Amino acid sequence: MKKGYNPQEFEMRDTLMPQESNTQEQVFIIGHKNPDCDSVCSAIGYAYFKNMIDTRYLYVPARVGELNSETLYVLEKFDFESPIDIESLVPTASDMDLKKPIVAAPHDSLKNVASLMKDKTIRIVPVVDTRRKLLGIIGLKDIAEHYIDTMGFGDLSTTPIDLNILVDTLDAKVITNPGNIGKLTGMIFIAAMQKSSILHRIRAGDVVILGDRTDVQIELINLGCSALIITGNSAISQEVIRLAAEKGTLIVSSPHHTFDTAKLLALSTPLRSIMSKNVPVAGLYTRISEIMRKVAESKYRCVLLVDGDNRLIGIITRTDLLHPIRKKVILVDHNEISQAVDGVQEAEILEIIDHHRVGDISTLMPIHVHNEPIGSTCTIVAGFMFLHQVDIPPEIAGLLLSGILSDTLILSLSTTTDRDKEIAHKLAKILNAEIEDYGKELLTASINIKGKSAREILLHDFKEYLLAAKKVGVGQMMVFDEDEIAAKENDIKSEMERLRKDKQYDLVVFLITNPLKKGEKILVKGDKRIIEKAFAVTVEDDKCVVPETLSRKKDFIPAIGYFCGS
Repeated sequence: MKKGYNPQEFEMRDTLMPQESNTQEQVFIIGHKNPDCDSVCSAIGYAYFKNMIDTRYLYVPARVGELNSETLYVLEKFDFESPIDIESLVPTASDMDLKKPIVAAPHDSLKNVASLMKDKTIRIVPVVDTRRKLLGIIGLKDIAEHYIDTMGFGDLSTTPIDLNILVDTLDAKVITNPGNIGKLTGMIFIAAMQKSSILHRIRAGDVVILGDRTDVQIELINLGCSALIITGNSAISQEVIRLAAEKGTLIVSSPHHTFDTAKLLALSTPLRSIMSKNVPVAGLYTRISEIMRKVAESKYRCVLLVDGDNRLIGIITRTDLLHPIRKKVILVDHNEISQAVDGVQEAEILEIIDHHRVGDISTLMPIHVHNEPIGSTCTIVAGFMFLHQVDIPPEIAGLLLSGILSDTLILSLSTTTDRDKEIAHKLAKILNAEIEDYGKELLTASINIKGKSAREILLHDFKEYLLAAKKVGVGQMMVFDEDEIAAKENDIKSEMERLRKDKQYDLVVFLITNPLKKGEKILVKGDKRIIEKAFAVTVEDDKCVVPETLSRKKDFIPAIGYFCGS
């Protein structure tokens, strides 16, 4: 079983895939795009630490994009699964507290649905089949409009009334139905006028509502009425019953007075006859901004959520959108929008833990920011654990040590501080490992470029920066075999130019470092004058060499940043 970040059970799946019984709100801890070892290991380590000291939330480590070979090696070595890959923090319907929707069936009557709306204090009801597939929607306004339209009654041929629904709506009884009539059709009349006027208006096949007027009942049956609805639980003569059986006339006895029966008749219509099929729908991962637009445009002021098979998941109304929906997140190993997961500005940032220059991410509320000029974010995370005397299992120590050694090139880069060295040695003691031995093992895993395309090599450790008015992309890779990388140089430069055009970079740079030698080989595409001025070199054939080994964050970016604004 792969290990994870839950401090009690130390099982990854408990944290990455929250169970239905877990009601804790999630906080994602996530590093920068194109994650490196320090970014991923600090996210995992900080999630472990936060889950140890804070039970308010469930802290979940995450990543943005594919993992490089070095990070995959570290996770495999210490038996961890990869953190979940998050493409965007933009809030979607899945982030809402969705309640099970109240639904109706297509054969339900308007009366039943109207009563349901009243009891549940709702104004809309989705209509679904037995498999919960969405068929339509009915609103209180639809019921009111239908009721008004049928006040004068009319032709039931367009909206026949199902006999079973009619009986249920009226609490009625079928006295006789010799013709096995299942639906009421024809014109509807209320026999509340003189006998002669009634008989003059009625045609064969019509439906008539009347009281205990036996003589009129007989005449209507002889005229060929399809159905009589006799109100007030009135006694019905045997002569009328016999004649109805002979002529094939349906007789229904209603317990309500004529006026109430007429009103309820209008509510006997099945939903399928008047429901709207123009349903505003969205998926579980539709953005909240899109849902808000659909709700505003819909006459029902709602959106129905369905899955890929059109089965109903939930319903979102204007009330549900009154309070903003924002995912909670902690950023590690970066603090610039250009390097952050998409949608970070729509999320609620709780903390930033970093060791880079101060970037451009802003928040609405004050937050905890911890930024130190040291070699690795993992150094900061491990320092928190030592400070709070949190137990560090060997596996977590291994992850954090890997992040430190990776980002400091085995504690040799100019960014390395005494603090990095102190923490690294403490972690190595817990892991029972030698720093030099494990560092070389780690670098060997990260430097292997066999079988990798030029694009994979370029994007292996690539970051984007906004420096003054310039948009700059910087990739970096360590190699032992310079001939091996030289064989791919032209392809890498072609990929750099393609990326520069696609992303509209002013400058794309690829730093090539050999840990066994001093100096840095630099490939350049774009405004090469920036590199020439920053390092007093000449760029020829899109490349140059500087005598120092460069730290991207401490040496390279500060050097070119000055000239990007000039």
